[in-house]
Amino acid sequence: MKSTRIKDSYTISEVSRLFGIGIDSLRYYERLGIITPARAANGYRIYSLSDMYKLASIKELRSLGLGMEAIGAYLDHQSLDSTERLIDDELNLIAAQIENLHARRDALTERQQRLDTAREALVGEMMQVAMPVRRCVRLSGRLERDEEMDLFISRLHRRYDEQLPLLGTMTVGAFFDREALAAGRADVFDSVFFVVEDASIPCDFELPAGTYLAYRYRGSYAQDADALRNLAEYRGVPGLCEDVAPFEIYEIDNRDTAREEEFLTRVELRLPK
Repeated sequence: MKSTRIKDSYTISEVSRLFGIGIDSLRYYERLGIITPARAANGYRIYSLSDMYKLASIKELRSLGLGMEAIGAYLDHQSLDSTERLIDDELNLIAAQIENLHARRDALTERQQRLDTAREALVGEMMQVAMPVRRCVRLSGRLERDEEMDLFISRLHRRYDEQLPLLGTMTVGAFFDREALAAGRADVFDSVFFVVEDASIPCDFELPAGTYLAYRYRGSYAQDADALRNLAEYRGVPGLCEDVAPFEIYEIDNRDTAREEEFLTRVELRLPK
């Protein structure tokens, strides 16, 4: 069998093929001073076996997620101590990533369970439900179109982006504008909100504990007015419940489906003690 001879030096094209590293990246490493290949008489870069060892280390460290500055510092001061510190740092990073993945899995599992429950939920029936305190964050503004609602929901999520879970896993709601209700309109809202279940996240208002009257419907939001009239009739008052502060929770919406007929909305108001 013919043996493969190990060369003492390699061109930049050969190095690129051997390591699967782009030529532009190799030149970038050189600009950073991490790799300093020699130059042949014709000006071409020549990589030594020592350079090849460094490139192998760089590729491995990059696969661990280290930035080039950290890699350069490590290679300049490589020792047993620095290698053990590097391993410790990577183990801590992996542990944090595993924890984050577990949290995402739990959030998605919860979302799946909510959707399964929402699929089977009864609609068109009046319910009185005892609710605990619900901690919330809110963004206020007059909203008359679905596009404005979606924009405000996204804006509110970005405000707490580092603290809140995935938007698709949040309980999202909106308060009806009571002046518009008094004028007979149920398509105007004055704020959107998220129910925040993580006690470590600051909230800016609470839905108080108490007995809530609720009514679910499936399909178009054009049914809001009928839902509010049903709630008002049940309470024995006229109008669209403008005397209280009704709101709705989006149990299934355009985060979950593009089919309007699959939407599930719960309109709520707190009953007086």
